[in-house]
Amino acid sequence: MSLNEIESYFRAYDKEIYQVFAQQGAEPSEAEVAAFESHIGFSFPAEFREFAVHPLGGLYMAVKEEFWPRPRAYEVGEFWSFLYGLVVYSLSPQAPDWLQMSIAWRRMSDDGYSQFVPFLKVIGDPDPYCFTQDGKIVIWRHENPGEVGVVTKSFSEVLIFEIRELEQRKERKVRGKAIT
Repeated sequence: MSLNEIESYFRAYDKEIYQVFAQQGAEPSEAEVAAFESHIGFSFPAEFREFAVHPLGGLYMAVKEEFWPRPRAYEVGEFWSFLYGLVVYSLSPQAPDWLQMSIAWRRMSDDGYSQFVPFLKVIGDPDPYCFTQDGKIVIWRHENPGEVGVVTKSFSEVLIFEIRELEQRKERKVRGKAIT
């Protein structure tokens, strides 16, 4: 899996169904990425660094609301039915606060988990994908933060996997079928 495959996907995705925003035109510089790495005390995997400075970095992808109405306060439903999109956090200082990796990391750090840097979050799921200090990818579990789920995929494999999962949830949501 590579950045080329991610680019290829986004050249052909269904623009009628999905809302996609990226940092196109507001990419962080290599120096800004390096400064954040210096701040957290370790470097990102090369594949993520390449994505971080790419126009697709700082990615927001969601099923449009007309196809997947957003949940209302206190609405009850199956867990999957709240997972209508995903974000890959941005290192661009121009990104909105909710998309900035530095802010997501600071929140985790304030809670005592500075060794995890969140990079991808499925909207509606409180457990983000994170990089560890040794460059591994884990899923941080909010209910049991001392035990993380180890991921054996690369960054691009994780991103494509979560996009495919979103596509499957969208199909079930649009068809009104539960995931079994």
